[in-house]
Amino acid sequence: MPLKNNKVLLHYVPHGINSEVYKPIDSENKELKARRKKHFGDKQYDFVLFYNSRNIQRKRTSNIILAFRAFCDNLTPEQADKCVLLMHTEKALDAGTDLVAVKNALCNKYNVVIDESKCSPEELVLDYNISDVLINITSNEGFGISV
Repeated sequence: MPLKNNKVLLHYVPHGINSEVYKPIDSENKELKARRKKHFGDKQYDFVLFYNSRNIQRKRTSNIILAFRAFCDNLTPEQADKCVLLMHTEKALDAGTDLVAVKNALCNKYNVVIDESKCSPEELVLDYNISDVLINITSNEGFGISV
């Protein structure tokens, strides 16, 4: 860091995560089970695809729903029924798209859960832990913090 008269002129704070918060959690953890129940009720899924970002055009949220449909279309109906797309985003924004309408038009026979509630880092780490895959297909991203 450059110094002038023994004063720091520049501070750098790197991107990163708090590894004391964002870490693997035992699948038998009661908070993890409660979070699954909040999102999915009593339904058990074998595969959870997770999207965590804003619903704006450059994030291509509607394309994620279409990609999930294409994925499920290549499975047996029984396998597809055990898959879910969990989206932590806004259902509709002026700068984005109406995800409920997209889901109903493109992916009505498959499991898509949209959670637009604000959540704490501790709740978010539970979402990461119930997920098998995180998806981010943005067309323009400076730094994919959610990934």
